[in-house]
Amino acid sequence: MELREWQKKLKEKIKSAINNNKLVFLNSPTGSGKTLFSLLVGLETKGKVLFLVRTHNEYNPVFRDFLKINTDKNLKFSFLMGKPTACLFSEGDASTDDINCNLCSFKTSIIDLEVEKYPNEFVKELKKQGIEEGFCPYFSLFNDIGKADVIVLTYPYFFIDKFRESLGIEFEDYLIVVDEAHNVEKIGDFEERTLSSHLLDMAIKQAKNEFVKFILQRIKDELIRIASNVESYIRANEIPEISDDEIEVLKEEYEELREQMIKERKIKRIYLGSVIKFYESYKDDEELVPFIHKNKIVLKSVDISNFLQILNDDNLTFLLMSGTLPPEDYIKKIWNITRSLIYINVEREIKEKVSGDYECILATDVTSKYDSRGDVMWKKYGDYLLKVYYQAKAHVLSVFPSYEIMNKVMGFIQVPKYLEDEDSEIETLYSFVQKFNKTIIGAVGRGKLTEGVELVKDGRSLISDVVIVGIPYPPPDDYTKLVAQKISERLGRKIDEYLYKIPALMTVRQSIGRGIRGINDHVKVWLLDRRFDSLWWKKNLNCFNPKKTRL
Repeated sequence: MELREWQKKLKEKIKSAINNNKLVFLNSPTGSGKTLFSLLVGLETKGKVLFLVRTHNEYNPVFRDFLKINTDKNLKFSFLMGKPTACLFSEGDASTDDINCNLCSFKTSIIDLEVEKYPNEFVKELKKQGIEEGFCPYFSLFNDIGKADVIVLTYPYFFIDKFRESLGIEFEDYLIVVDEAHNVEKIGDFEERTLSSHLLDMAIKQAKNEFVKFILQRIKDELIRIASNVESYIRANEIPEISDDEIEVLKEEYEELREQMIKERKIKRIYLGSVIKFYESYKDDEELVPFIHKNKIVLKSVDISNFLQILNDDNLTFLLMSGTLPPEDYIKKIWNITRSLIYINVEREIKEKVSGDYECILATDVTSKYDSRGDVMWKKYGDYLLKVYYQAKAHVLSVFPSYEIMNKVMGFIQVPKYLEDEDSEIETLYSFVQKFNKTIIGAVGRGKLTEGVELVKDGRSLISDVVIVGIPYPPPDDYTKLVAQKISERLGRKIDEYLYKIPALMTVRQSIGRGIRGINDHVKVWLLDRRFDSLWWKKNLNCFNPKKTRL
């Protein structure tokens, strides 16, 4: 197989680091061939690869590159999807806990698998076959992973202890590849628990027992009293109360609903289960802290290194890769990495570009700084976006510090536009942009679109301009302050740069990466905040001589 130039130059260095039990970090741009490279390195060093990704959609690129390697058909590929996706009777929105496998007659009926199609398509066909032949797709997949040379899983299966321990895999035998590794500090998000009026309304609607409905209504009334509609995370001094006896009443109703759905062979989300899980997590997990956020109460972990300590296990072999890895010093201090590591920046190592490029335009007459915010500034930002839109060759991705700022600025925009919200589905954006030659896409830093959008046609990016509308610092709310406090206690000093400037830098880099998907892509990056006119930002964004502009 013909390797790219950077792969030829760095392959032996990375293999040597793996063989010497180093924790390997690989920073290489999108489209540079990291996936194929990591599979080759893993098979040549350990003989097996466990590939970890954020979402099921990211299974497909791994399978695509596996097929390129497996020309002799002597390697086995496997993957796992959760019960809500793989269960024969799940409608897709169910929680894993809603599916009571012990009551299902198909649980012990499994078949041997050979994955020869892309995972999403394979599961659809497997479920159809399971109905016809009477076997369980989920447990067939589960049974298959231990037999494979290449396994693909989503983050929670590995980084959350209870899921990892359930797999029964000898992890020491694999090179564990962590894709898009800049996201791993968000693993705690998978363990978040939320209590909202909508959740309680749906639970009341599903409930049959009148006393259960009474308990849920009382919780909802208390929630409305306690919560408020704030975009930031404010620490909650209390949560709606519930007694142990009342929890038991809810559990009895929940078990009846689970049993009924299995019998009917039609499983959908049981909202009561999410209410129970919220209270059980609050009681059992001391690491979770309650916060008020947008009329909800959210339980969040404030120690972002908790889920990452397995990276320090010397018995395991890791390759963590991304196009936008945090700096090495940040990884050591914020992720609490104590193990010997090697940090490889591909373009610096080989001293040449391995992906597309960008040019910077810096606006010196606008800022999202708190004391400058207001309608006059938002209107000016709107004028800038229109200026960018009318000169753009394709779609414009605009990235804002918050939903509030995005909505105010985009209110001045009357051209085709798509605005992200917390419930946005990337597929909806794809459908929208196909209707127009160019649009303005409104996204929020650290949101779904800056992390996952990929607008490509014939191998070229469909985004010509990326606009950073104000510096996307994390909000200085109670959650961020508690995270900072936790890390400061461990390090014995303040770490403001790590908690504010570095995350903002990573967001800007990720946003730029949305416009560069391959070696031939070129985008304009509009830095719309005068605070970007500093040596720190110019150095870290590699924009030493940006073109400066004013309206």
